Amino acid sequence: MSKNKGVKFYKTPDAVLRAQLAAWDKVTAAKSADNPAFKKALESMRAFAGRAAHWQNDTNVDFKMAYNHYFAKK
Repeated sequence: MSKNKGVKFYKTPDAVLRAQLAAWDKVTAAKSADNPAFKKALESMRAFAGRAAHWQNDTNVDFKMAYNHYFAKK
């Protein structure tokens, strides 16, 4: 495993992810104001993502429970 070779993994903090989303919202708002085709495509993609994510959030299992059951240090 790569951890044994000195590779470290870090989860991006939620605060950073929220800041990225806020920055992206500003970029897409400006681009949408300048480009009607961009706005139409963005709205279409967001509508699809909303439907797909809703299904994914309702049906996918969080694997942390199984991981913790078998591998968490007790």
